[in-house]
Amino acid sequence: MIIDRIIGVFAGRGLLIGLAAGAVVMVLAWDNRRMNKAEEGGRLKERAGVEQRGAINAAKADAARRDAERLPADRLRDKYCRDC
Repeated sequence: MIIDRIIGVFAGRGLLIGLAAGAVVMVLAWDNRRMNKAEEGGRLKERAGVEQRGAINAAKADAARRDAERLPADRLRDKYCRDC
């Protein structure tokens, strides 16, 4: 009896229940795709920023090496040199 009523509700409203369930699944899939896209965009921006800062630091290090190579060897030693 109860089962007959439940079957009757689903049989009578089957299309409506199916449409509602489909709409819920569609909204959840859209939201999941939107969130994944936003996270991926943030990761790409962060990675690009890290690579840019690394390139800037590498350029600074190269400039410092070139400056040190241009100085005479005795000029690098002063009274505060520990291992002289």
